Amino acid sequence: MEIVSGYNRKCKDSLGGIKGVWLCKYQKYSRSQIIIADNYLVSFPDTFVYKFESLQGVSVSETQEQNEGGKFFNQNISLTFSGSAIRELPLLNTLEYRLLFLDNNGKYKVLGLYNGLESSGITYETGSSKNTLNGFKITFIGKEEKESFFMEDPFDIGFIEATYYFLLQNDDFFILQNDDNLILQNGQ
Repeated sequence: MEIVSGYNRKCKDSLGGIKGVWLCKYQKYSRSQIIIADNYLVSFPDTFVYKFESLQGVSVSETQEQNEGGKFFNQNISLTFSGSAIRELPLLNTLEYRLLFLDNNGKYKVLGLYNGLESSGITYETGSSKNTLNGFKITFIGKEEKESFFMEDPFDIGFIEATYYFLLQNDDFFILQNDDNLILQNGQ
C-alpha cells in the first residue's frame, strides 16, 4: 500500500465532548454475529443498553500501542456520578461491558466491541466545600485489536435502550412517564 495523498489542515468545526453514554453487559458473540463494513458497525445481536448520565464531562481516549503480540488499541473512558449510597455500585466494578457513546458532533462509537471493557476502579470523593463533588468516578478500560467502530444509529442496528417497567399479569406494561424507578415499600 502506498501513500496517495497528504493531509491538509481542516476547518475548526469539530466539537469536543460527549452527549450520551450507554452501557451493556459484555456478552461474547461470534464474529459472524457482529457485522462490520469498513470502520462502521452495521449489525449487532439485539442487546439492551442502559443510559448513564455523567455529572461532569466524559473523557474518552484511544491510544495505539505495540508489544511482542502486535499492535492494539487501549480504550479508556471516565464517568462521574453524584451520590455514594448506590447499591448497584459494586456491580459496576465486577462485570465486563460494552459502551456506546454519542459525541458532540453527532457521531456514535462503540468501545469494547470484541473484548469488552472492565472497571479499573471506583474512586469515591467528598469534597471540602458544598460545591465540590460528593460522589464517585469510575474508569472503564479495554484493549481491542482495532480502534472503536462508528455507528450510524445504534438503535437501528440491534441496540435497544432499556426503560424500567413492570409486566402485569395481563401482559400489559406499567411504565412511569419519566422513566423513573417505582419504589415499593416492604418488598411489595
